[in-house]
Amino acid sequence: MTTSSDYADSSAQAAPADMNLQTDEAKATVEEIKAENAALKEADQTAEAQAAEVVEQARQLDEVAEELLEELTAMQPGAEHA
Repeated sequence: MTTSSDYADSSAQAAPADMNLQTDEAKATVEEIKAENAALKEADQTAEAQAAEVVEQARQLDEVAEELLEELTAMQPGAEHA
């Protein structure tokens, strides 16, 4: 006589080959996505660092431009000397 546990065991052993292939493909896809996500995260961090560097350079350039403008203004004839 066949019991319910016999049915469960036989169905687990008789998994179709397609199911294993799909599982392997799914695992490979997940690994590809993880690798792509890691690469995107690294690229994002690099872009953020570059952006911070550009902002700092712009700040320095603005500071130098303001100093130069002050000097040029002071050099004009009739400019007040403080």
